[in-house]
Order: sequence, then C-alpha cells, then structure tokens
Amino acid sequence: MKPSFKQLLLTTAIAATVAPMATAQDNPFLRGRHVDVTTRSQPDFDPQPIRSGSFVIDSSLGISAELNDNVFAVPQFEDYDGIMRFTPRIEARSDWTVHELALGGSVYHREYLDFDNENTTDYNLFARGRIDVSRDFQVRLGADFGHVTEDRYAAGSFGASVAAESDRSNVYASALYRNDRIQLEGAVGASTEDYDQLSQAFRSNDSTYVSGRASYAISPDVAVFVQARQDDQDYSQSTRDGSRTTVDAGVNFELGAPFRGEIAVGQFKDDRDDPAFGDADGLNVAGNLKWFPTELTTVTFLANRGVADPGLATSATAINSGFGVRVDHELMRNVLLYGNLRQETTEYEGAAIDREDDVFSAALGGAYKMNRNMHVEFDLSTRMQGSSGTQAGPEADVNVVRVGVRFFP
Repeated sequence: MKPSFKQLLLTTAIAATVAPMATAQDNPFLRGRHVDVTTRSQPDFDPQPIRSGSFVIDSSLGISAELNDNVFAVPQFEDYDGIMRFTPRIEARSDWTVHELALGGSVYHREYLDFDNENTTDYNLFARGRIDVSRDFQVRLGADFGHVTEDRYAAGSFGASVAAESDRSNVYASALYRNDRIQLEGAVGASTEDYDQLSQAFRSNDSTYVSGRASYAISPDVAVFVQARQDDQDYSQSTRDGSRTTVDAGVNFELGAPFRGEIAVGQFKDDRDDPAFGDADGLNVAGNLKWFPTELTTVTFLANRGVADPGLATSATAINSGFGVRVDHELMRNVLLYGNLRQETTEYEGAAIDREDDVFSAALGGAYKMNRNMHVEFDLSTRMQGSSGTQAGPEADVNVVRVGVRFFP
C-alpha cells in the first residue's frame, strides 16, 4: 500500500529530528547543502552577466523551431504545423550590500508557418524591491503586468475558435521577521485579469489576498510551519463571485540522507455566492521533494491537490490533483539531460456540470552548452488528455518536437 501524504509528512519529520545535528548556522531556515544539477555553477559555460554601475544585467534571446502534430488540440482531424518561437528576456538587479531592486521583462512570440491566425505575442514586465529594515526584518514590494495566451488544451480554450487571451496585473507587499528559531511572514496583494474576447468576458475578475506563515526551526536542518491564505474574488459576472481559504501545516527540511524539500498538508474551502456553482472543500497538498543520489543526478518529486477556476461558463471551481517526477542528469559538464512524467486529474464543481479530466504528460530533453554565449536546447513531449462524465470535454493527444538555440549577449 502506498504511503499517504500525512504518513510521508510524519516520517520526514521523525527522520529529520533523529538525524545528526548539523553545524549551527546564523539562519536555520537557509537551505543549500546539496546543489541541484540545473543550478550547479559551470564557470566555463555559464553566461556572464553585464555590470552597469551597481546593477547586474542578465539577458538572453531564445529562438526555437517546433513541430506540433495537433496545434488545435482536437480529438480528430488533427493539423500539423511548424512553429517558430522567440523568447527574449532581460533582468537588471542591484548589487548593493543592503536592500535590493530588480526590474525586467520577457516576451514570448509564437509564429505559425501555416496557421498564421494562431500567431501570438505574450509579455511580462516586473519590478520588485527589498528593504532591509534590520538584519532580521525585511519588507518586499513588487508589481508585474503582462499579456497571456492560454494553450489550446486548457479547459477554457479547448475547442474554442480562438485561444483565450488576457491582460493580467499584480501588486503585492510582504514582510519577513526572523529571531533565532522563529520566522514570521505575511503578505497582501491584489490582481486583475481582463480577458480580450467577449466570449471570455465572464472570466474577467479582480481579486485580493492576505496570507501568513509562522515557522519554527527544530534544528538547522528542519523547520515546521503553519500557514494560511484568504482570497476574495470579484468577477464581471457577479454570480461567480466568491472566496477561497487554505490552512496548512508542514515541514521544510534538508537532510544528509540526501534529501531537501517542503511538504504541506491542510484544508481548502472554496465558497461561491451563487449556489448553482457550488461550494467545495477538501484536502490541500503541496509537496516538493528533491533527492540527490549523486552529485551528477537530481530527482524531483512533486505532488499537489487544491482548487482553481477552470475558466468554464458552467464551472467556477475545479479540484486539481497531480503528482510527477523529474530526473536531471549531468552527462558532461556542458551537457544536461532531463526526463519528466506527470499525471493530473481535474474534477469540475457545479450543479450544471458532471466532468472529470485526466491528463498524462511526458517529456525528454536536454541542453548542450557550447560556450558562455550560446546554448542548444532540445526536447520531445507528449500530452494525452481524457475526459469522462455526462458533460465530458474533448479528448486529445498532442506531440511536440522542439530544437532551439539561446544566445547570451
């Protein structure tokens, strides 16, 4: 019998408690004993940032070619097409002794060779800052704004004449206080989603949230925490208005085993003003566990269960649960390979819908770092979606082959 998430949480906490105590450190909440393959420093091949005064600038330009065997994500009469993708991005961040300021942006353009009406350009601009009030107390402020196009297989765009597009903005403020073994965090924020198409207007909304987290370090390797978040959502279609609350308890750890991760288990509650959309509550799970069997291999396990708006006119709430595993391997200093498997289930809530989607996805790929200024990237991916229920959605398979180059000025 497979262990439950609660059993895994308890086992991890016990193992961490009896593990040998590591050398004391100033901040028992810092993690970094083990280095992930994807973040390991390779001075001969890693891009070198540009310095401008007291700022460090990172930039890159990605150009890739993709072959997609089902560009509209339909169950039959699939259309092949080649797609060129252009992904420039830039970030400038301060290199000050205290405080921090960062500004940046990215663009994601898709150019279809045959179906040019599918061409899209998404972007994101952001600014964030950190104020170090004292050694143990800091305040963060941030804002971002962007344009997003949904994938064709997303529930709200599945089978639609055009994929849903929206303008999104977000502002937030957070504070962190640490004193010896106790760390307290709090945040408030507001966001807006404004959908372009009239047929998607019911999804446009403004939301606000407040969250908090209290952590206690059992040792330099293990911290336990409780956290909570409250979201209030105001839609252009007022019957979708509602609120969402999550409360979790968890553990954050890095053991000599060697493992590092965070596991949180709790309860969610999603309330809608209109009874037709229905309320939902249940188990909330967020798990991220990294295993470092060797210095050249990192294995990441992910698990989640929670709620989100699926973007359907008949359903404002869906329970999404999933689990997956990813393996990253350093074949050579400048050659990285990865493999990824994931299974997801989405259960739609509401009196007017009876539907459940199951998705299996897999990918293989890697990167060849030719030098500091040029990396070659490639991957193969597949996505298989099934649906059941009296209002079952479309079923579709999508396979993609992609090869690209990323330049670092």
